[in-house]
Amino acid sequence: MDTRKLKYFLAVVDHDGFNRAAEHLLIAQPSLSQTIAGLEKDLGVPLFHRIGRRAVLSEAGKELVGPARLVMRDLDAAQSAVQALRGVRSGRLDIITMPSPESSR
Repeated sequence: MDTRKLKYFLAVVDHDGFNRAAEHLLIAQPSLSQTIAGLEKDLGVPLFHRIGRRAVLSEAGKELVGPARLVMRDLDAAQSAVQALRGVRSGRLDIITMPSPESSR
């Protein structure tokens, strides 16, 4: 299981279906469907019940939503923490010098 699959899973949940999620993610709907099928294969359970043109969360899908959101939130926090250091232009710098022999005369 990787974060891309979780991101796509949450997009289907948040956008109420595969077509809208694919539009939001700017990917083709078949690619999204294949990714979700791969996630379901990884987990060994269906995450959605396909009813006509609708996708309804299965019990396993409902259980995955909360942990998936935590993973994505933690990933965002980690990326933000590192990016905050990339452009550091302020902070504390301690400079310690030794007196030179010339200044003691």
